[in-house]
This record gives sequence, structure tokens and C-alpha cells, in this order.
Amino acid sequence: MYHRQMNEYTKYISVKSTIEGLFGSDAWYALKETNNIPTWRRYAQKVLRAVRLAITDTVEICDREWLEQVRARLDRGIEEIGREKAIDEIIGVLAATMIEVSFLQIGVLPHCSDKISTPLRQGAWKLNGHRSVVYLQTKEQKEAQFRFKQRKQIGFEVQLDLQAKFHQAKSKLSYSEWCAQQVDGEGESGT
Repeated sequence: MYHRQMNEYTKYISVKSTIEGLFGSDAWYALKETNNIPTWRRYAQKVLRAVRLAITDTVEICDREWLEQVRARLDRGIEEIGREKAIDEIIGVLAATMIEVSFLQIGVLPHCSDKISTPLRQGAWKLNGHRSVVYLQTKEQKEAQFRFKQRKQIGFEVQLDLQAKFHQAKSKLSYSEWCAQQVDGEGESGT
């Protein structure tokens, strides 16, 4: 039976790319062609520390118990990664930790009994019995999102020109509303 052996250096491309997106190209090059356990351990722990900081800096309204559960799970993941002796195990702990944190962010970490599994269908996975998750977007956040999307679509320089015209117009509209009114046949100022 023929099995294609994956080159150790080509493994985990999606994990390496995600870590590069978080920490820059130096992270990609550090992990790109290495089987060095301390390097993998350092970056996997860095990911979990970044998630912990992002939650602390970003989540403005939550119950203390939830925050403690998330922090405890991330701290446990960091400790477990520190003990692992192989890259596969490090990646496994990173994945398991992120799965658990994802469910905690939805509401609660579900637990199945030994004999009964929860069917994978809508309604069976409603996890708001302990807390509800609310995602809000302020007017300022909506404007920031509009600017971000617009910049990606039309480019920095064009957006800078539009913003200058907006400020010169002294409009009472928000920037996104003003842009919507300015859209000409080419659609250059909208998103």
C-alpha cells in the first residue's frame, strides 16, 4: 500500500500562515522550515497569550466567571504546550484550547455524556443557558469598518482625497453617508 509521506517542512501551512498574519513575516520564517520544538512552543504559547490579551482588551461587558473560565483555559493551554515534546502535540493542544475557548465565547463549553451524543442539527447546540452573547457595533465602529473596506477597495490615496473633500464639505452626514451620496456612475467613493 502506497502512502505519501508529508514533508515535515510542508506540514501545518495553514497554522503557519495564521501565525504570520498575527505576528508578521518573521514568525513565518521562524516556523517555515523548522522542526525546532522550542520555536513551535514559543509561537503556540504566543498565540494563546495574544488571544488572552485580545479578550481582556476587547470584551467590555462580561460576567466575571466567564472571564475567569476563559483565562484559566488559555493559561492551562500555555502550560500544556510548555510540557509537550513534539510539534504534533503542541498543535494538538493549541487546537483543543482554541476549540474550548470558541465554545466558551459562544456561551458555555458543552459536555456530552458517555452514552449519548448531541446530534449535529440546528437547535441542539443552543448554548445560551448560562449567558447570552451580544455583538454590538457603535456608530464609530461602523464608520471605521466602512473606511477599512473602502481603503481596500479604492486604495489609500483615493480614500485620502475623498476624506479631504468630505472635510471641506463640512457635511453633517457621517463619512459613509456622505460617500453614498457622492457615488457617481463609476462608484469610486462607495464600498
